[in-house]
Parts: sequence; structure tokens; C-alpha cells
Amino acid sequence: MLLRFYSYLFSLLFGLFLAGIASVILISGAKNYRFDMIPWVKGETVLYVLLLAGLAGAVAAVLALAGRWKPLLVAFTFLSFALLVYGFFVSPVYRFYGPDQAKSVAWLSVAALGAFVGSLMQYYPAARRR
Repeated sequence: MLLRFYSYLFSLLFGLFLAGIASVILISGAKNYRFDMIPWVKGETVLYVLLLAGLAGAVAAVLALAGRWKPLLVAFTFLSFALLVYGFFVSPVYRFYGPDQAKSVAWLSVAALGAFVGSLMQYYPAARRR
């Protein structure tokens, strides 16, 4: 049960973080950003992808917490984990500038994996209390 709520919290905070970063950059009009770790989209399009993904994550967390559209939370947490691993570790485009940065991203990936496992736990019935 704790892992399930961790999944809700991770999805909500990660989604708000993504949407917040994209919103700040879009509002400020900055052009000196680099999101090399996000595959398949480049330029200003990546900001709209981040904004939509962030909003989708926050909505997925709220809807799953309310008991509706549970598969959306599973999809968001799986895609978060998969894109973190691919974008930072598998893709040849992104390079780490030091071991501390790699370790931080590795921990974030482990956190995303935990959120994915927790999102799967919402399909198992809660244990009965004695």
C-alpha cells in the first residue's frame, strides 16, 4: 500500500516538475536550453512535449488516486522510467559531465522504477487487517 501511494506522489511531483520547467522556459522565451536526453523531438517542440507529459502525469496521479483510469498511471510511470533510462543511459546523444551527475540520474531512474512497480500494485487487492 505504501508503494502504491509512493507511485501517486512520484507521478504527481514529477509531472508538476516537468510542466513547471516547460512553463517557465516558454513564458520567459529563453532559447539557451538543451534537452538532449529527450529522444525524437528537438527545438521548441520539446517544451510542449514536456508540458503535455507533465500535465498528463499530474492528471494520471489524481485520477488513479480517485480510482478512475488506473492504466494511465501505469503508462505514465512506465514511460517515465523507459525514457529516463533510454535518454540518459542508452542514447548516444547525452553525456554525463561527472560521476555525481550519473549517480543522481541513476537514483532518479530507480525512483521511477519504484513508481512503476507501485502503480502496478493498484491492481492487487489491499491486504485485510486483522
